[in-house]
Parts: sequence; C-alpha cells; structure tokens
Amino acid sequence: MKKLQLVLLAIVSLFVLAGCHGDKQYDDLLQQADSIMNIDDDSAKVAIKLLDKAKPQLNDFSKAQRMRYQLLYHKAKNKADILFSSDSIMKNVVAYYEKHGTSNERMLAYYMLGCVYRDLYEAPMALENYDKATEQADTTKKDCDYTTLSRIYGQMGILFEKQHIPYQELSALNNATKYAYLAKDTLNAILFFQNKSTAFYDLSEIDSAIHINLKAYNLLKKHGYDQIANIVFGCNYGYYIEKKDYKRAKESFKIFKKTEYNGNDNYEDSKAYIFCEQGDYYLFSGQLDSAFLCLNQSLKLSKSYSNKCAATKGLAKYYTKTNHSALAAKYALLSSEYNDSSLYELRESQLQQMQAMYDYSRNQKLAKEAEYKAKQRLHTIYLIIISSCLILLSAVYIYRKNIRKRNHKLLVAQRLYKASILKLQTTKTELAHLKNLNETKIAALIKEKEAVIENLQKEINQYESIHSGRNLVEINKQLMDTFVYKKLAYIECHPQEKITDETWDNLEETLEGMIPSLANIKLKLSKKEYRICLLTRLHFSPSAISCFMQCNLPDISMSRKRMLSKLCEKDGKPKELDEYIQHLM
Repeated sequence: MKKLQLVLLAIVSLFVLAGCHGDKQYDDLLQQADSIMNIDDDSAKVAIKLLDKAKPQLNDFSKAQRMRYQLLYHKAKNKADILFSSDSIMKNVVAYYEKHGTSNERMLAYYMLGCVYRDLYEAPMALENYDKATEQADTTKKDCDYTTLSRIYGQMGILFEKQHIPYQELSALNNATKYAYLAKDTLNAILFFQNKSTAFYDLSEIDSAIHINLKAYNLLKKHGYDQIANIVFGCNYGYYIEKKDYKRAKESFKIFKKTEYNGNDNYEDSKAYIFCEQGDYYLFSGQLDSAFLCLNQSLKLSKSYSNKCAATKGLAKYYTKTNHSALAAKYALLSSEYNDSSLYELRESQLQQMQAMYDYSRNQKLAKEAEYKAKQRLHTIYLIIISSCLILLSAVYIYRKNIRKRNHKLLVAQRLYKASILKLQTTKTELAHLKNLNETKIAALIKEKEAVIENLQKEINQYESIHSGRNLVEINKQLMDTFVYKKLAYIECHPQEKITDETWDNLEETLEGMIPSLANIKLKLSKKEYRICLLTRLHFSPSAISCFMQCNLPDISMSRKRMLSKLCEKDGKPKELDEYIQHLM
C-alpha cells in the first residue's frame, strides 16, 4: 500500500514538473518533493528522482527557490543514506537561510551541513553544526519541527558513541527521545530510548542496559510494533551470557531467532556480527555443532578486524571444548593478531579524530584571531568616522555662527534703511504741503527741509550701497538655502500639497528681510501681483507659479505684463518683468 502511494505521488509530481512555468509551479514542485520524502526514509529516493528531473530548470528558479531546492536535495540524500562529498553548496545554503530563513529552515540547513561534515569524517565540525542547528529551534512556537530536532540529537548520539563518550551520548539520546515524542513519532522515540542500552554497556552497567531493552520491548509491544519489540527483547541474550544467566539467555535467544533478523543493512558486517553472537550463545549453551557453523560462517563473512577477532576467539573456545588443542592454539593466535590489527585500526581512527580536533581547534583559534583583527579594524573605522563627524559639526557650527552675525548686521542695517525711507516719505509729504504755503514765509523752512532730505538721501544711498555690494549670486544662493524656498520646492514636486497662509506670510517676511527694495514694490502692487513677484524673485517658472496661485498660465502672463507697466512704466513682454524682479537686491 505504501509503495502504491509513492508511485501515485511520483506520477502527480511528474505532471507538476511538466507544467512548471512560473514561481508558484516551482514552489508546488518543491513542496511535493518534500511531502514525498517525509512519508518514510525509503521514499527519499523517489524525491531525489523528482528533483533530478527539475535540475535543468534551476536557472529559471528564483534565488529563494534554488536555495530551497538544494536544502531539500541534501535532505533527501541524507534520508536515502547517500554520502556527501563536499560542503560548498550547504555552506552557501546556510549563509542564505541565516538572513532569510525561518527558525525551522535554519535548523534544517545547519543539520544538513552537520551531516555533510559527518560523511567527511570531520566529527568536531559535524557536532558544532548540530549544536547550531539545535540553537535555531524555537520550541515556544507551535510549528516547531520537533521531528528534525529529534533526528539531530539522534545523530549527535551516534557521533558520541563512535567517539566513546557515553555520558554525552546518553544526554543526546534523552533529548532525541523527548522531541520525538513531541513530534508524535512514537516509534523513533522508543528506538532512541532503546539505543541508550549501548551507552550503559560501555559504562559496564549491564543491568541498566538490560532494563532499557526490556522497557523498550514493553513500549513497542504496547504500540503494536511486535516484530521490532522481539528484536529488542532478543538483544539481551548477549548481556545474559555475560551474566551467566542461562535461563534468560535461552528465552531471549529463542525470541530473537524467531524474528529472522539479519542485522542493519547499512553496516557491512551486520550478518557476520549476528552469526558471531549466535555462535557465542551456542557455545554458552553447549550446542557445539551449531556454534561451529555460526562462528565459521561469521569468519567467512567478516570484513572488519574486530569481527574477525571475535569469530576466531569463539572458534578457539570451540576447539578447546572439543579437545583440539592445536587448532585452538591456531585460532587463539589468529584472534590475537586480529585483535592487534583491530586495536591498530582503532588507534588510527582515534589519531584521525585527534587530528581533526587539532585542525578544528587551530581553525577556531585562527578564526578568533581574524575576528579580533576585524573588530580592531572596525573600531578604527568607527573612530575615524566619529572624528570626521565632530570636525564637520564644528565647521558647520562656526559657519552658522558667522552667518548669524552677518544676518544680524544686515537686519540692523535693514531696520535703519526702512526708518530712513519712512522719514524720507514723511519729509517729502511735509515739503509738498509747505510748497503750497506762502513761499516768502516759508522759504527758510523749505531750505531746511531740503537739507534734511539731502542728508537722508545720502544715508539711504549709503545703506543701499551696503546691500548693493552683495553679489547677486550670493543673494540667490542664500535665498535657495531658506526654509521657505525648500518648502515651496517640495510643494512644486508634490502638487497635491497647497500653500498655506502661514507659508505666504513666511515668504513675504523672509524676502523682505533679505531684499529691502521689495518694500517699495509692495506699495504699488495688489496682493496677488506681489505674491507673483515674490515667486518670480525665487526663480520659479510661470507654470509652477500658476500651480502655486491656483490659476491658469495666461492669467499669470497678463499679471506680469501689468506689473511691468506699473513698476517700470513701460509696455513689454512678461520676461522683461522677470529680468527686472530677479535682479532686485
């Protein structure tokens, strides 16, 4: 039934692949592949075939889809027990998901990178990435991927077992069991629990190992996994042999034989190991013929020195019991030689692990030194930036202070200028009035007033010379730096914004403060014309002025012609008014 389900899913996936033309279709394809491999470990090969067929279309994938493709491809290969040979792709995937992934995606990415290093025999790097993977898991969220988290701890347990670190192995398997239960993966939770028996055996706690297997047996039976339960129960017969408990060893062995279990297919010496264990039992129970057959078969199948050592040791015991001392000595010697070779192999493996640890520690040290240097460079850069900012702020402060002083002087001069203009107008009015009086009576007074007018005109000329001395370009630059000009420029770029009365008032106040001669013009123009005049002085185009004034362009042109007549007492083009207004200082 499960194979039929896989076939149907594969057919559906091929249809999805055939119709892939766009992001959504590629997402559906990747989701389909993920769903297939999650059915069980055997289904991973079907997912790999599906992903292989999509490989020619990878260039059409977005970056996010390519990263997910590689992540799922590595996940499928790992579930299918296909060894990894390079870490380059997964390092890029991890770097991508560090910035863009969810907690579950980061966890899976680090887990896959750890599996790559596991296959490259770099145990320290594998454990480091497994640790990082567990750190990514957010167990406070409902969608936490407990299934992957439990498998990570399971892989850590296997690595600790190979390195003969039983206490860390027990800790990892406890976590694997806990999270498998949270993932509702009851079978794997029980199997993780059962794997603790080997750690207790390595600690010489045989009773604890037996207890673990018996408890796992009861749990498996309870949940209906009878075949696996019997295998687990049968595993105890080797422990009972060591305890010289013939009755329990016989009971366990009998149940184990009924399962017809031939060992783990992923372990090349599994059958040889099973035959050797059975041979030991037959020796223990006095069934010498059966013992010989099993041990001899184990020796034929054995590829590892450790299995050959165990098989020849068993044969030496067999020949001792059958009084064949010469053969017993021969196999005892062979067992010793195989044991030496096994120890040499183990020592070489440990040396490789030590070398890997040394390389890892050295790389960590180099990485820390590089990180320290990078931090030092960063601190230097920060110091330079901060110093530059302080210098810039100081320069800006000094510049603004000088501008304020200059503006203050101009403001005082402007006030005096306005006062002089007002006094001049008053005096002219008085003079005009006096001229209507009897010239003979007021000749002296007229002369006095004319003298005053002459003096005032000189003062006005002096003040005007102060202002006229300023460069037109400089005044225009100052105008462009004003807040009101920037406000109007912003409104010009955003037509939906309107000029408020406050902005008009601010415009008049700012320009009259910087260009005193505008005060005379204001008296001759209407409010609308004066505003057009101010906007023209700021070099805004007629079209922009029409938008500001909310009237059409011909109306603006007519107003400019009228102002030319009023201010310059001549008829001409609107541009002549613009030229006149834009040169006011």
